[in-house]
Amino acid sequence: MKRLWPDGPVYADDPVFRITTDSVLLAHFAAGAGDLSRCMDLGCGGGLLSVLLHDAAPGAVYDSADIRPDAVSACRANYDANGVAGDVVCADVRQYRTLGSPGQYDMVVCNPPYYYAGKNSPDPDRAAARGDGLSPAQFSGAASYLLRRGGTFCLVHKPEFLTDIFAAMRLADIEPKRMRLVMHTAASAPALVLIAGRRGGKPGLAVGPCLILTAPDGGPTDEIRQIYHMKEN
Repeated sequence: MKRLWPDGPVYADDPVFRITTDSVLLAHFAAGAGDLSRCMDLGCGGGLLSVLLHDAAPGAVYDSADIRPDAVSACRANYDANGVAGDVVCADVRQYRTLGSPGQYDMVVCNPPYYYAGKNSPDPDRAAARGDGLSPAQFSGAASYLLRRGGTFCLVHKPEFLTDIFAAMRLADIEPKRMRLVMHTAASAPALVLIAGRRGGKPGLAVGPCLILTAPDGGPTDEIRQIYHMKEN
């Protein structure tokens, strides 16, 4: 295991997927979504989201689910190493009624497969982790079932699928409430989008400032340095 930053949590990579920027940014985004007592991570991999959220809110319970047994094992090891409270189950998130009771959670987080229309990996482990085509309707339906009314759903995805995601969230009674676009540089097109929705929420979307990854000098921006707990220049 490696320490994510000095005096921070320790973490061992998922055997298939290593730490990615999208998960780190999603954890930071979700940590600002309000009070947190019980959270579910859909498609948890090695449990990075829960480990990072636990560092910000250690008193909460973090349950996780993944379809791959090796990811579940890695997640459990990371939970144990960091004292994270919660259950980790091997399950297909499309069978979400097996994951918990209706309205059991006040937050659901998800870093889902981005390409769900026939672009599966030839690697069977990666194909399984990507859900064999898990769609916005499927992960939104799962979140709606698991969330209490007023609970928050946070996810990261590709901007090109925003129409599908917003439509699916609304059909699942999750109203998009907060969004940030992520850009590699100030001049580049958005590469990711961070979204927070509220189950049973009223219409009204707050669009935050774009999150820029790289400064003009080629190094990380001040905000990225803060998110990654880097030393000041």
